[in-house]
Amino acid sequence: MWNSSLQRKTPMKRTKADRSHGLGHKVAAALNFLRPIERKPESVFRSRQHRMNVAALNCACCGRSNCSQAAHLNLLAAGKAKSLKASDALTVPLCCDEIGRPGCHYQLDQGGVYDKATSAAYQIQWLQETRDQLRARRQWPEEAEADMQRLLGAYLRRQE
Repeated sequence: MWNSSLQRKTPMKRTKADRSHGLGHKVAAALNFLRPIERKPESVFRSRQHRMNVAALNCACCGRSNCSQAAHLNLLAAGKAKSLKASDALTVPLCCDEIGRPGCHYQLDQGGVYDKATSAAYQIQWLQETRDQLRARRQWPEEAEADMQRLLGAYLRRQE
């Protein structure tokens, strides 16, 4: 019985093969099916730039400046589900927490400050105010308007 561990006496040979792509890429290249890898254009559904534009505004609830976050709407009609966020087009600026003071974003998401109907009414109002402010700055993309009408159009018509 051996008491020592196995050791390789000669090192493994290194190959000079191209390891930058996987097997699927190599097979596609060999069969002439290879298409260039292209990034999809950024949509407003998940848009960092749109979230930054929204966060630059004052808080839609209390009006505090320089501390806003882009808060997604918490409406089922807006596409919100248990672990899914709504489109980034449906974000409003709400302030973040401070020491000793919960922010409006926290209160909307976790606090239970508003009942369901009041919360929905506030969120729709804040979204329309956000849209107006971003339109005035020429930062409201057409895709955001399309998302808003597609996701909330029926909901807004019911409220009228």
